[in-house]
Amino acid sequence: MDLKQRTEKALIWSFVDKFGQQIIYFVSGIILANLLMPGDYGKIGVLTIFIVLSNILIDSGFSSALIRKKGATDSDYSTIFYFNLIISLVFYFVLYFSAVFIASYFDIPDLVGISRVLFLSIIFNSLGLIQQTRMFKEIRFTEYARINIVALTLSSVSAIWLAANGGGVWALVVQTLGLSVLKTILLWVYGRWYPKLIFSLASIREFLSYSANLLGTGVLNAVFNNIYPLIIAKSFSTATVGFYTQAQKLQDIPSALIANIFRSVAFPVLSSINDDKPRLLRVFGKYIRTTAFFIFPVMMMLIVVAHPLIISLITDKWINSVPMLQVLSLAGMFSPFIILYYDLFNTEGRSDINFKLEIAKKIFLIGAIAIALYFGNSIMSLICVWVAYTLLSLITTAIVSSRVAGYKVISFVKDITPYFLVALSSAIISLMPYLLFTNSWVLLISSVLTFGVSYIAIVALFKMEIWLECLSLAKRKLGIIK
Repeated sequence: MDLKQRTEKALIWSFVDKFGQQIIYFVSGIILANLLMPGDYGKIGVLTIFIVLSNILIDSGFSSALIRKKGATDSDYSTIFYFNLIISLVFYFVLYFSAVFIASYFDIPDLVGISRVLFLSIIFNSLGLIQQTRMFKEIRFTEYARINIVALTLSSVSAIWLAANGGGVWALVVQTLGLSVLKTILLWVYGRWYPKLIFSLASIREFLSYSANLLGTGVLNAVFNNIYPLIIAKSFSTATVGFYTQAQKLQDIPSALIANIFRSVAFPVLSSINDDKPRLLRVFGKYIRTTAFFIFPVMMMLIVVAHPLIISLITDKWINSVPMLQVLSLAGMFSPFIILYYDLFNTEGRSDINFKLEIAKKIFLIGAIAIALYFGNSIMSLICVWVAYTLLSLITTAIVSSRVAGYKVISFVKDITPYFLVALSSAIISLMPYLLFTNSWVLLISSVLTFGVSYIAIVALFKMEIWLECLSLAKRKLGIIK
């Protein structure tokens, strides 16, 4: 099987995995949002940063280093497994005893018990990290997709049952912790790897120079990507955190879906051809165009249908999330490209570039947040800062890539512009139902259909590259052509 066939198969199963997960999250999220209150989501939103940051520190960038290394040994895998486990235990006990201070700082007393149970997911996540890494490295996305979907389905069903029986915020705890436990069990069963009694300091030292910058980048992103719930909880209210969390989650479903589909495949594929620079850049440009083909229409459509979507699916008690969702979708439209750029740098062994870029961008973000709180002191001013920060990040990263990796800014602009213009045209056309209907369900369905038909008609009319590629792939998989 050649690289193109392997990539296509990986993309298909990565899509099945990520799309399946997001559908489950979306459906379960709608049910839970109807059963729970904004304050319940706010409590979990406050704690998310601690889990994400701990998971980044536990991994320490070693997973990417293992994927990138050709011929990684059992000694390498076992060493990193034990390292991950030890660090996870340390972080859990630190957070366990910090729970009282976290609850006191946000003046939410029941966060003590909630956080101590929720943080157990940190330990379970560390136990399955190497099995997951090996599946990525070996491009075994079929098995990985099944593991994720089964684990998420069972944990979500449990959460819904608990919420329906008055479990409140604990339903969200069960969903998160249950996913970690079930996924880890399945990774051990189907991962076909078990740690040996080996611990090599040489392996740690070998990966450290590469992973140190990844760790720094990961920590910065983990903190600042999840810092808003903390700021909102302290400056406004737990309910406001809930509104923000719901908006962030709704825009993140399509944005993260598309970003993760291509990222999970892009890094191992690009790493396999990193000794052929022209080919590397051609493949990377193709990833950019394919991402643009999917991300622009989805996010623009979300902006158009934000109001009827929220009113129809999770009722008007979440109406305050509508403007947040629309503005956050602008950031979600461009963030997948930044992630792809990161993988390009990491593929070439330049993880230091990502770290240096993140330091500069985070300094800007801190200043912008301070200004927004001082002069605007509103949740929407903070969200607008995030959009500006995302766009600045993309521009800066594209400029650096042009100089360091060889993928020029003009190439990036040429690659994404046609798909952006088609999506924008489709968004304008899909506003027509607002002139005809007022019922939220009718508006939602008619706007989505109008957008979808318009987008497909335009890309088909102009015979755009990625559309033709998708048609060709679909015909081959259906046996229409060979």
